[in-house]
Amino acid sequence: MKDLKAIKNSKIFMLLIFILIFLSTCQKTDKQINLNRVPELASFASYNHTALVVKDLDSSVAFYQYIFNFDTINYPFPYRENIRAKWLSIGHNAELHLGEFIGDTTQYYYPGHIGFTVKSIDSIFSRLLKLNYTLPQIENMPNGERTIHITDIDSNNIHIIESK
Repeated sequence: MKDLKAIKNSKIFMLLIFILIFLSTCQKTDKQINLNRVPELASFASYNHTALVVKDLDSSVAFYQYIFNFDTINYPFPYRENIRAKWLSIGHNAELHLGEFIGDTTQYYYPGHIGFTVKSIDSIFSRLLKLNYTLPQIENMPNGERTIHITDIDSNNIHIIESK
């Protein structure tokens, strides 16, 4: 009977050792830890907008207004020859930007994208430098907010706007 109890205890002991080894191998590497969000900056960025390229601006605006009851809002940029645009409020301080290209658009480099508002573009630059990312040029929105455009690691376009 003692041998049977010893075998059961050794199996439980081996199972515990296996679980501990497994859990220890699941720890993050230094690189993974550096890329995680910083706890004190948990609310650092917020969703701002999505920009979509559309074929017919008026039809697209009518669609979004009819289906979702979105209202158009002020488009703050001056007239552009190669793009017509309308912005819609989708609630909770978020927007949908619709743009229709006109004529030769080969020079237009920044089509559909997602936009985020951040507290500090300088902090974004600091993080990008740690990833050896080439820093983009800072531009200014019509209301004076600093803004940049980047791509993520899968080449998705991201528009970042610094809140005033």
